[in-house]
Amino acid sequence: MKEGIAQEETRNDVLKLLAVIFVALLTIGTAGFMILKGLSPWEAFYQTMIVLLTHFYHEIKEPFLVQIFILILILGSFIIVAYVIKFFAEYLFEGTFKENRRKKTMDKTINAYHDHYIICGYGRVGKQIADELADEKAKFVVVDRDKTEIDEATERGFMVVHGDPTEERTLLKAGVLKAKSVIVVPGSEIDSLYIVLSARSLNPDVYIIARAGKEEGMAKIKKAGANKVTMPEQIAGYHMATMALRPAVVDFLDVIIDGKHDELQIEELQIRPGSEYINRPLNFYLTQIDNGVAVLAINRVDGNTKVNPGGSEILSLNDRLILMGTRDQLEKVTDKVAS
Repeated sequence: MKEGIAQEETRNDVLKLLAVIFVALLTIGTAGFMILKGLSPWEAFYQTMIVLLTHFYHEIKEPFLVQIFILILILGSFIIVAYVIKFFAEYLFEGTFKENRRKKTMDKTINAYHDHYIICGYGRVGKQIADELADEKAKFVVVDRDKTEIDEATERGFMVVHGDPTEERTLLKAGVLKAKSVIVVPGSEIDSLYIVLSARSLNPDVYIIARAGKEEGMAKIKKAGANKVTMPEQIAGYHMATMALRPAVVDFLDVIIDGKHDELQIEELQIRPGSEYINRPLNFYLTQIDNGVAVLAINRVDGNTKVNPGGSEILSLNDRLILMGTRDQLEKVTDKVAS
């Protein structure tokens, strides 16, 4: 916005300068013809206008000084015309050039992304997801076939890909081969199915979360390759019922889930290859961090979850620890767990 205002002010300054130069040439030309040729003010003004506007002088046999003077006027007029043409060309084509330059910069940024999130669909749910990821300062790309939605996401400063997310080429452009997760929330359940199939075929390891409109659709999307399938209406209904039944519990969960609160948060950390905690008991990990972080659960590779695990639980490669603590506490243990 500020850049556009600055460019508009620059254009206005250039136009004002061109107007001043034209008036100066007209004044100098009129005075020059009056002095050099002895013309009346109107004849001198008329002759100057002809030279400036046509770049042509009908009388060839003139004194050398008059010829030089006419050439100077013509040259000055050419400069004004050149700037006017440049101004209108920029005015007409600058939007296209600027758009192409923005797209190239965005494509370069997306190509450099890895372990990022891809949001397929920028409707009501997609916008909420984008806002949450932005609050967490996570890297993500918005994909949508609707130009209006893409323009809105661009205005928000998000990385975008304008295209059909059901097509493999669109997902490849969004960096699905290096993505950490694909979040599938288009308006159609059929689209969700196709997107999941395409994403899974392109990247067997990417974590896919998809939205379903009906319960029967959840099983189909799961079979297509989604790791998790949700129904927003079902989640909202459960959340509201829990609010009515156990409001204090919901308030507590909202605090620890909401990334805007620093006092208490939940984080998921994976035991990666090379970690010193592989095949060690949980107690070994707890004694290493010793900073108040609580281990709420261990999500095993085989899909089982151990809630409130004991210290004797053995950690394995790719186990995921569900930790609770303050943001500072969790940041201090991230490197220890992952490496």
